[in-house]
Amino acid sequence: MNTDSVKNLLETARENPAMRLLAKGLQATIVIGVCYYLTTKVAAIGWQDVVAAMPQTPWFYIAVTGMYFAHPVGEWMVYKSLWGQAAAKRFDVFLRMRVYNAAVMSYSGEAYLGLWANKRIGGRKRDILSKIKDSQILSALSSNSLTILLLAMLFTSGKLGVFTDADPSYPTYVAVALGLSLFLIPLVVWFRKQLLALSPALARTVFLIHFSRLMIVVTLQVASWAVVLPDVPWDIWLVFLTGQYVLTRIPFLPNADLMIAGLGLTLLSFVDAPAAALAGIFVASGALIQVLHLGVFTALTIKDLTHRDKSKANPDQNVEKTVVP
Repeated sequence: MNTDSVKNLLETARENPAMRLLAKGLQATIVIGVCYYLTTKVAAIGWQDVVAAMPQTPWFYIAVTGMYFAHPVGEWMVYKSLWGQAAAKRFDVFLRMRVYNAAVMSYSGEAYLGLWANKRIGGRKRDILSKIKDSQILSALSSNSLTILLLAMLFTSGKLGVFTDADPSYPTYVAVALGLSLFLIPLVVWFRKQLLALSPALARTVFLIHFSRLMIVVTLQVASWAVVLPDVPWDIWLVFLTGQYVLTRIPFLPNADLMIAGLGLTLLSFVDAPAAALAGIFVASGALIQVLHLGVFTALTIKDLTHRDKSKANPDQNVEKTVVP
């Protein structure tokens, strides 16, 4: 079956009332499933424990909220440079992308973005998917570059041993993360013409946006800790930060979130601060992130429902029919 046949088949299925009803049912199922998942995650944290451990300074919550929105803002800036005004006017798409990646599964946000772009962005499907792929490669390149930078800073500070001695598995994680980063970065740079369809200038722009986003997140991460426990030395926060990024670079890790939470508990003894206060930082941060997921997704769902109600009330209005918001 050639490309034209597949395209005709998809167009026929889209016009079929039964298939359209099935697509709407699938979309509703995803919405309900994500809402249930996020509500369960928030409830599982335990509201009483969270409230008791909450940091008192508002700067903590401002920093964590800034970290949360840094990702969709960065993606919005990336695809605004790739797709122009079509992406610039739809920041909500990148908020959904953020929630889907966190609440459904990794790269489900990119799948959603591809479906949306196929409806709203001009050009061939191959070009759309190619730009999403290039952005993901450059995002991974920026993450690996930051991991190497953090490990180098931790080594020069003399605190690398604090992390590697905290658990027998951590030296292996450092070796794997460093090895993969040192292998993948030259690989992408050397074979960039084969791997990337973007022009060199545009690829540099996308990489710098991703790397700048990560630097903003890192700065806000340390700031969120420091405003609660200002007496803790910066190199101890560097240990926590580097440990997080090392764990995110390990492929096939069973549950990175649980591993990162375990990292915080493992390193408690190295921090000259009340254990309850430090644990409260991680609990409050995790709870706030889940609340933001739920709040953003609920707000976007209400927005979609309101938009559809207005469309039904004004049937003569030229509204594009699509199952992708």
